[in-house]
Amino acid sequence: MEKISMRKYLLIGLIGVMAGTLSAAESGAKVQVIAAAKKLGDSANYSWTTTPNDESGSTGRNIGPIEGKTEKDGFTYMMLMPGGISVDVIIKGEKGAAKTLEGWQSFAEIEQAGGGGAAIARRIRKFKTPAVEAVDLVGAVKELKEADGAYAGELSEDKIKELILLAVRRREGQTPPDMKGIKGSAKFRLKEGALTKYEFNIQGKVTLGERELDINQTIAVEVKDVGATKIEIPDEAKPALK
Repeated sequence: MEKISMRKYLLIGLIGVMAGTLSAAESGAKVQVIAAAKKLGDSANYSWTTTPNDESGSTGRNIGPIEGKTEKDGFTYMMLMPGGISVDVIIKGEKGAAKTLEGWQSFAEIEQAGGGGAAIARRIRKFKTPAVEAVDLVGAVKELKEADGAYAGELSEDKIKELILLAVRRREGQTPPDMKGIKGSAKFRLKEGALTKYEFNIQGKVTLGERELDINQTIAVEVKDVGATKIEIPDEAKPALK
């Protein structure tokens, strides 16, 4: 009995050590990716490209592909392609402006006018620069592992629901959709301790009113021109940013 008991205790101890080692490795992976994202955020400036890929054909990121530039504690410029139409956007802190058919307008002016432009302005207000979004995604990964030169893991259910709500087109004030069979994942790539690329995928069946959508969307973000990015604010845009 003593031998069996001793083996049992040794086994429990070994499992505990292994669990602690795995937990430490997973925690270490998160620390590395978060540090890499913060290193990017601490750089003077950088550019990026956001590419949405909708494999289901049911939806797409409302603002489409993005060509973006950002400065630390400065301006963020983006060229969006909602509905295949090019839209220039400039953001600084809580203020933002976009170039519309009427010229440069503040987000407040666009939202007051209503319509599709208002919906896009509200969506952009929730926008996060890549350095910020990457940290947010890492925090929502249940277990981050390194494989094939990248860090990857499954996203939490709450984060998947949040991302699906951003991806699905719905009217202001409309009841949130019913979601079933949802799943999601995120992947991060680093180079010399800095974040260079990340992507996330969300999937599930969404019922929105009388519509049923099969969501399978991947958003890829690639960072470039770190420290060599310049943003020029058009004179006609400056009044809309005051």
